[in-house]
Amino acid sequence: MTIKPSLPIENRLLGSLPETDLQLLLPKLQWMDLTVRNTLYRPNEPIDYAYFPISGICSVIAETGAGVKSEVGIIGREGFLGSSIVLFAESAPFEVVVQVEGRALHIKKVELQDAMVRSPSLLASLLRFIHVFFVQTTQTAVANAHYSPIERLARWLLMCQDRVDTTDFTMTHKFLSVMLAVQGTGVTAALNELESKNIIAATQGKVAILDRPSLETIVRGAYGIPEREYERVMAAT
Repeated sequence: MTIKPSLPIENRLLGSLPETDLQLLLPKLQWMDLTVRNTLYRPNEPIDYAYFPISGICSVIAETGAGVKSEVGIIGREGFLGSSIVLFAESAPFEVVVQVEGRALHIKKVELQDAMVRSPSLLASLLRFIHVFFVQTTQTAVANAHYSPIERLARWLLMCQDRVDTTDFTMTHKFLSVMLAVQGTGVTAALNELESKNIIAATQGKVAILDRPSLETIVRGAYGIPEREYERVMAAT
């Protein structure tokens, strides 16, 4: 189903576009469901669509030559998936998987590229988001190298809550291990510590945030730089 021009735009990037740029995209955007564990992009395979999440969260996952996987970033309603399309690359060596279910608007590669060619301001908006996401991935690398598992978990929970209208997340220990680049025992220890302080409630397959201010205290400097950069850069859109 094609999106109707009169429909409110809940994706922040789309909603920030000038009307002329938005009208270039609206007739081409189509709805789709984001189902948990659904793979949107596979490593080194052609990328045919860009996605603008309305709800839900998608994980960008990198893999080493030895098969070790780690999340390098997350994207939700603040942006879009498909930076390789904007950069005119055919594929990328990473995987994108739906982490939290929701809905998205998607557009064919050729249609988005045609709109970019017709509108330099649209291209500039997309490139600004790519810049912001690059900042997020660099901060993820810093967090994985210098922060403890509990600090990384606190950062990840804050980032997820920023992108959805809930304090509850469906998540297995195995998936959290990939998200945080931590072994399963480290995930369990971090969850148990936060739960013992009544900051979260963890049940099988689900984590609920009970005390966000305490998470913000625990995370220290691991959270905030990408978030401030988003507000600074995207305000220019």
